Amino acid sequence: MPRRDIPRAFDQISNVYDSTRDPIDEATLEAVVRDFEDRGIGELLEVGVGTGRVAAPLSRRGLSVTGVDASLGMLSRARTKGLGRLVRGSAYALPFRDGAFDAALYVHVLHLLEDPVAAIREGCRVARAGTIALLRPPGEGRREPSERSEFEPRRIFYEFLAQEGYPISAGSGSPRTREARLVRDVPPDRLSVVSDREVTEPLARRIEMLERGGSRHVLHVPAEVLRRAGAATRARLGDRTVTYRRVEALATWSHLGARPTSAD
Repeated sequence: MPRRDIPRAFDQISNVYDSTRDPIDEATLEAVVRDFEDRGIGELLEVGVGTGRVAAPLSRRGLSVTGVDASLGMLSRARTKGLGRLVRGSAYALPFRDGAFDAALYVHVLHLLEDPVAAIREGCRVARAGTIALLRPPGEGRREPSERSEFEPRRIFYEFLAQEGYPISAGSGSPRTREARLVRDVPPDRLSVVSDREVTEPLARRIEMLERGGSRHVLHVPAEVLRRAGAATRARLGDRTVTYRRVEALATWSHLGARPTSAD
């Protein structure tokens, strides 16, 4: 799917988005809030605010959060959570004056963009402390436990869809891979780990997300085919769980000068 079509895709999945994703980890959220407090960051612009899954709990913790998103469907869901300062806009041309916020926050959003470097630069324009992104950092050679099995439901599900005549192309690597590539190619001024934990989850949760059409990659697949793919994947995996290491970090770009080579 061309990334210029992503806002329309998120319009389509907005009604199932929250129910097919786990909420942000509380420990991670608290670590982010402490980091912002230590840096005197109180006024945030969250770019790619989506349904407000991050903006709402940050607001409840006393931060002033304005959200911007290109998807009207996602913004509509965010409004149901009591978020009042929501604007439709592009990450490449934020509708705010220079230095309007303390920081521009991206939470696992940069990997979706055709030009993440341009988005980082635009965040630096509107925020005094620059662009801050919550992302998965490069592993520095450390392989995360059970890395393959974490993605096993998606692999089996996609194999079934291909056999049914619906091949899926997810682009150039996983979100984790694209985030790590960005950090390597465009080094931030600051990279601090805020969460390093072992996660155990049922693989059935990932199957359900795909089966219910909660991924933009399966929007062209009929619902009946998705249900059959879900049943076939469950038959293969049973009630297995997976345990893996999940590391998240805050990357900060205070400013970007001459344009570096794009990482994506």
